[in-house]
Amino acid sequence: MPTQEEVFASIVQSVRTGAGMDLDADAVAALRVRYFEWIEKAGEKEGKPFPTPLDVWEQVEGANLRRQFERIGRQAAAKSRARNKSQVSEVETLDEALIVEADSDCPWCRPPGG
Repeated sequence: MPTQEEVFASIVQSVRTGAGMDLDADAVAALRVRYFEWIEKAGEKEGKPFPTPLDVWEQVEGANLRRQFERIGRQAAAKSRARNKSQVSEVETLDEALIVEADSDCPWCRPPGG
Protein backbone atom coordinates (compact mmCIF):
# COMPACT_ATOMS: atom_id res chain seq x y z
CA MET A 1 0.00 0.00 0.00
CA PRO A 2 1.33 3.49 -0.80
CA THR A 3 1.95 6.06 1.89
CA GLN A 4 -0.07 9.22 2.34
CA GLU A 5 2.84 11.22 0.84
CA GLU A 6 3.01 8.90 -2.18
CA VAL A 7 -0.71 9.27 -2.81
CA PHE A 8 -0.42 13.04 -2.49
CA ALA A 9 2.47 13.07 -4.98
CA SER A 10 0.29 11.02 -7.33
CA ILE A 11 -2.55 13.53 -6.94
CA VAL A 12 -0.24 16.40 -7.89
CA GLN A 13 1.12 14.44 -10.83
CA SER A 14 -2.41 13.60 -11.99
CA VAL A 15 -3.39 17.28 -11.91
CA ARG A 16 -0.20 18.17 -13.82
CA THR A 17 -0.83 15.43 -16.37
CA GLY A 18 -4.36 16.63 -16.95
CA ALA A 19 -3.21 20.23 -17.19
CA GLY A 20 -0.39 19.54 -19.60
CA MET A 21 1.45 22.37 -17.85
CA ASP A 22 3.06 22.95 -14.49
CA LEU A 23 1.31 24.08 -11.32
CA ASP A 24 2.64 27.04 -9.42
CA ALA A 25 3.80 26.49 -5.83
CA ASP A 26 0.61 28.00 -4.41
CA ALA A 27 -1.50 25.53 -6.41
CA VAL A 28 0.46 22.58 -5.00
CA ALA A 29 0.13 24.03 -1.49
CA ALA A 30 -3.62 24.44 -1.99
CA LEU A 31 -3.90 20.81 -3.13
CA ARG A 32 -2.05 19.75 0.02
CA VAL A 33 -4.41 21.72 2.26
CA ARG A 34 -7.49 20.37 0.49
CA TYR A 35 -6.50 16.74 -0.02
CA PHE A 36 -3.63 15.60 2.24
CA GLU A 37 -5.80 14.71 5.24
CA TRP A 38 -8.60 13.60 2.90
CA ILE A 39 -6.34 10.76 1.70
CA GLU A 40 -6.90 9.00 5.03
CA LYS A 41 -10.59 9.79 5.52
CA ALA A 42 -13.20 7.13 4.94
CA GLY A 43 -15.83 7.82 2.36
CA GLU A 44 -19.52 7.03 2.45
CA LYS A 45 -21.48 5.05 -0.10
CA GLU A 46 -25.21 4.43 0.19
CA GLY A 47 -25.07 5.58 3.81
CA LYS A 48 -22.33 3.09 4.74
CA PRO A 49 -18.65 3.71 5.48
CA PHE A 50 -16.33 3.21 2.52
CA PRO A 51 -12.54 2.64 2.62
CA THR A 52 -10.18 5.61 2.51
CA PRO A 53 -8.65 6.84 -0.76
CA LEU A 54 -5.35 5.48 0.59
CA ASP A 55 -6.91 2.02 0.91
CA VAL A 56 -8.12 1.97 -2.69
CA TRP A 57 -5.46 4.05 -4.44
CA GLU A 58 -3.96 1.04 -6.25
CA GLN A 59 -7.38 -0.37 -7.18
CA VAL A 60 -10.07 0.56 -9.71
CA GLU A 61 -11.47 3.23 -7.39
CA GLY A 62 -8.02 4.83 -7.16
CA ALA A 63 -7.72 4.89 -10.95
CA ASN A 64 -11.11 6.60 -11.07
CA LEU A 65 -9.93 9.19 -8.55
CA ARG A 66 -6.76 9.84 -10.55
CA ARG A 67 -8.92 10.51 -13.62
CA GLN A 68 -10.91 13.06 -11.61
CA PHE A 69 -7.68 14.80 -10.58
CA GLU A 70 -6.63 14.85 -14.24
CA ARG A 71 -9.99 16.44 -15.02
CA ILE A 72 -9.29 19.14 -12.42
CA GLY A 73 -5.97 19.79 -14.17
CA ARG A 74 -7.52 19.94 -17.66
CA GLN A 75 -10.20 22.37 -16.60
CA ALA A 76 -7.81 24.54 -14.56
CA ALA A 77 -5.32 24.67 -17.44
CA ALA A 78 -8.03 25.77 -19.86
CA LYS A 79 -8.75 28.75 -17.59
CA SER A 80 -5.03 29.45 -17.16
CA ARG A 81 -4.43 29.43 -20.91
CA ALA A 82 -7.42 31.71 -21.46
CA ARG A 83 -5.76 34.14 -19.05
CA ASN A 84 -2.40 33.77 -20.86
CA LYS A 85 -0.72 32.15 -17.86
CA SER A 86 2.17 29.71 -18.20
CA GLN A 87 1.28 27.79 -15.02
CA VAL A 88 -1.91 26.74 -13.28
CA SER A 89 -2.52 28.89 -10.22
CA GLU A 90 -4.10 28.21 -6.84
CA VAL A 91 -7.32 29.97 -7.84
CA GLU A 92 -7.90 27.91 -10.97
CA THR A 93 -6.96 24.69 -9.18
CA LEU A 94 -9.33 25.20 -6.25
CA ASP A 95 -12.15 26.54 -8.43
CA GLU A 96 -12.01 23.47 -10.63
CA ALA A 97 -11.60 21.09 -7.68
CA LEU A 98 -14.89 22.38 -6.28
CA ILE A 99 -16.61 21.99 -9.65
CA VAL A 100 -15.34 18.45 -10.20
CA GLU A 101 -16.20 17.40 -6.65
CA ALA A 102 -19.73 18.81 -6.93
CA ASP A 103 -20.21 17.06 -10.27
CA SER A 104 -19.01 13.68 -9.02
CA ASP A 105 -20.81 10.91 -7.20
CA CYS A 106 -17.65 9.44 -5.69
CA PRO A 107 -17.92 8.36 -2.03
CA TRP A 108 -15.18 10.82 -0.98
CA CYS A 109 -16.37 13.99 -2.67
CA ARG A 110 -17.18 16.92 -0.45
CA PRO A 111 -20.29 19.03 -0.64
CA PRO A 112 -19.78 22.47 -2.20
CA GLY A 113 -17.81 24.64 0.21
CA GLY A 114 -16.72 21.60 2.21
